[in-house]
Amino acid sequence: MRAEVGRVNILVVDDRSEQLLSLEAVLAPLGENIVKAASGREALRCLLQQEFAVILLDINMPEIDGFETATLVRQRRSTRHTPIIFLTAHTDRLYVERSYSLGAVDYIMTPFAPEVLRTKVSVFVDLFKKTQQIRLQAESLRAHAEQLQRLNRAALTINSALSLDAMVAAITDAARDVACAHQAMTLVKLERPGERPRTAVSLSERYATFQQEAPPPVAGRLCAFVCGRNRPLRMTQRELAQHPEWLDEGAGASPPRGYLAVPLTAADGQNMGCIELSDRRDGEFADDDETVLVQLAQLASIAIQNCVHAEAREANRLKDEFLATLSHELRSPLNAILGWTHLLRSEPFDEQRVSHGLEVIERNVAAQTKLIEDLLDVSRVATGKLRINAAPMSLASVVEVAIDAIRPAAEAKQLTIDVSLDPAIEVNGDADRLQQVVSNLTSNALKFTRPGDHVLVSLRRAGAYAELAVRDTGEGIAPDFLPFVFERFRQADSTSRRAHAGLGIGLSLVRHIVEAHGGSVVAESPGLQKGSTFVVRLPLLGIGRSSLAGPSREARSRAHAASAHASSDLGGLHVLLVEDDADARELLQEVLSQHRAEVTAVASAREALAAFLAARPHVLVSDIAMPGEDGYELIRMIRQRPPHAGGDLPALALTAYARKEDQKRALDAGFHMHATKPIEPAALVAAVASLAAQARAGELSRARDRGSSDEINP
Repeated sequence: MRAEVGRVNILVVDDRSEQLLSLEAVLAPLGENIVKAASGREALRCLLQQEFAVILLDINMPEIDGFETATLVRQRRSTRHTPIIFLTAHTDRLYVERSYSLGAVDYIMTPFAPEVLRTKVSVFVDLFKKTQQIRLQAESLRAHAEQLQRLNRAALTINSALSLDAMVAAITDAARDVACAHQAMTLVKLERPGERPRTAVSLSERYATFQQEAPPPVAGRLCAFVCGRNRPLRMTQRELAQHPEWLDEGAGASPPRGYLAVPLTAADGQNMGCIELSDRRDGEFADDDETVLVQLAQLASIAIQNCVHAEAREANRLKDEFLATLSHELRSPLNAILGWTHLLRSEPFDEQRVSHGLEVIERNVAAQTKLIEDLLDVSRVATGKLRINAAPMSLASVVEVAIDAIRPAAEAKQLTIDVSLDPAIEVNGDADRLQQVVSNLTSNALKFTRPGDHVLVSLRRAGAYAELAVRDTGEGIAPDFLPFVFERFRQADSTSRRAHAGLGIGLSLVRHIVEAHGGSVVAESPGLQKGSTFVVRLPLLGIGRSSLAGPSREARSRAHAASAHASSDLGGLHVLLVEDDADARELLQEVLSQHRAEVTAVASAREALAAFLAARPHVLVSDIAMPGEDGYELIRMIRQRPPHAGGDLPALALTAYARKEDQKRALDAGFHMHATKPIEPAALVAAVASLAAQARAGELSRARDRGSSDEINP
């Protein structure tokens, strides 16, 4: 516990300089801080700035004498009980009585014996130190109790994680919270074939502008050292400064305030990784921090092993179920093929019957071929060999081809497929693979939708993304299964009584194909019997990831120029831009102005609110982290106004806060879109144009009523 008390202060008050020097010499052997004051007024100023163990006070002083000074000292709550020893040459009994009536602890007449004065002062110094030590111990115990409470909360959070990645993230956040650090990183490395290391980084708001994937500056060399020796390591800022070679590249000239790391250890003693902390918020890391972090590492190690074992058991169960389902799904069409083949060979059928038999054989061959192709695709995904041959393409035409191919199956089930497509949307993608995505999602919707109902397939522009949605009014998805809907071999009903066939790999393939295109896919459902919606988001042409194969940026820009012209023209729009960084503000203003927008650029939320009240803008583009009021407070103030007074202003949060929870916080605060820095100019212009267009169409208010909004990633 941090309960050490250093040197304490002793206040000596006398208007005679020679007496102050004499008292300082007498008290110097005590080894404490001697503070001298030449008047009562100066003494009171010292008491406002520092805390004293004892006051040696002369009585006869000009302006404010010792008695008046003592009276004022006793009137202040913080000094009411500070010991006062009067030093004077007066022997009058009235002086003595008045001194004690003012709360003096002693009255010493000069000349005095130095040993006597030192002894009396040392008594009060020791008493003050013991009082301070007790207070520090109480504060340390209270802080340790708070750490243990955080540790208990962390245990619940860690053990409730649904996956190993979520668990590692929870461990990292808990470690930073428990030890009050600015930076934390967790590394988990499991000795299993094909198992990738898991890492997570947690940064305080002080470092929120950094990428979450970037490790703290002290990570790597020391992490490997801790894992190698499998024991805790604690270092001060001074020790880190003396060994700059321990810091990773890019750590900067100033090392963080302290470093603390503890290993994650398996039941057999083998190292599984470590938890690292750096840059403590208040002082250096101490014994209490190390103790509680070791406890957290112990429970985290157990939780990780339990999660790994549970995942292994679940994987084995899913594998067994999958093999049983695979056997059934492959044998069923084989039975129809084999049966009709024998019938056609052995029985004389008329032409109509023969045609029907061949149709059944063809349908089952196609079904079995599809199963085999899906299995091969799963194998390619598992081995990292799924290829994407990307090229500029019209996404609407791909969707139409997929829908046309599946429409006969829908009509056979008496289902209607309603299609709403934006023909101008272009992406950089693999037409065959994206057709597979549309086919899998639509087939899934047909499978779980009742005869006579509708399936809606829509394609629209959503900021910098193309958004493909497949909605049905069928059986819906149970809330407990929704997080696993895209996992390989997962099925909501894998029993022999299930109503729908399939291997449980179609949606898994959808996710892998979409992510290979730099996009994302999510599933939404209000619950069972309430239908479901699958939404695919793909980067628009010219905004997608450069890792995809395809033409150069210049070629894509030329191909996309015609369709992008309309959305890049911001003529007639008044944009209110809020950015506290001058360089960033100038760049954003220039980008918007080049596309004919009228831009009012300000540096703070207060200026933004004044500009908003002075001239109503059409769109707000605001940073989040700003001195004083931040972007969250700005949008809340605007949203408090009625719609006719601008309360429904279309708003884009443009920020370096890039986590999912940051996006959710921005949307919950009142923004319609969330974009992360750095953002490409085309994406910014497209987002502003999209917000303005949606506002004119009244779509933003409806989107907020549905609780949905857009996110833009650079």
